[in-house]
Amino acid sequence: MSKNAAHWSRIRTGDAPGVVLAVDFYGTGRQEATFRHLCDLLTDPVEVWHAVPPAPDGDWSTATGAGHLRWWTEGLDTVLAGRPVRALVGYCAGGVFASALADALVEREGHRPRVVLFNPGAPGVATLTRDFRGLIAGMDLLTDGERAALLAETTAIRRAHAPDALVPVAERYAALYREGCDLLCERLGVDASFGAELAAVLHSYLAYLTAALDVPPTPLWRGAVSLTSREHQGTDFTDVEHGFDVARAELLSSPQVVAALTALLREHEASR
Repeated sequence: MSKNAAHWSRIRTGDAPGVVLAVDFYGTGRQEATFRHLCDLLTDPVEVWHAVPPAPDGDWSTATGAGHLRWWTEGLDTVLAGRPVRALVGYCAGGVFASALADALVEREGHRPRVVLFNPGAPGVATLTRDFRGLIAGMDLLTDGERAALLAETTAIRRAHAPDALVPVAERYAALYREGCDLLCERLGVDASFGAELAAVLHSYLAYLTAALDVPPTPLWRGAVSLTSREHQGTDFTDVEHGFDVARAELLSSPQVVAALTALLREHEASR
């Protein structure tokens, strides 16, 4: 396995001249469709590589945007193998990283690749809380009462902090999640180290969100196109936004959304 396999994962093969780079975070117990679902619907023979986030090096709250971006740009030559980047796509906070990677690729490519974002926005407490509550709700081995108690504590934590206090809230959520993991280990009769492994996935996600907050936006980001679900509240992230009457969970598996992405990629390719 090449070193680059630690940084990017190929989720679709193809023989089109350009490569699509995708940024999202898997492994948070979410129920939403992913870029793998989107790839299943693509008709163009384009190759797609998905960003693999770095494992937190110590304290996740010290993660930086520069560190994540450097991780993903390392070894990119191996992924591209001389091919251009046709487009960058990002989901939710991944839109921050996709936009920043496009900035970094301008000098390399000689032009700015097409950037298409799905429900983009900088991460916040509301985003984290939504995902965290889904994670707790998915702990099926806990009793209804145990899950309800954890969810109630989640509500109390959020109410006790300001809407922009992502890291302090995340620290409380991480401790609460570990409580849930310990309960799971007890229920399964397994060593507590299994709970630590589960918590490590959450820490990687928290590092990802913390790093996204650390990436300063540039004026070029507004030139991207946003494709959004009906629940998405406009974040003024891009100048052009196309809304779809689909649920957030179905955004990346909607044929209409995939058709819109395909049209944008072909339009950009024709304009070069």
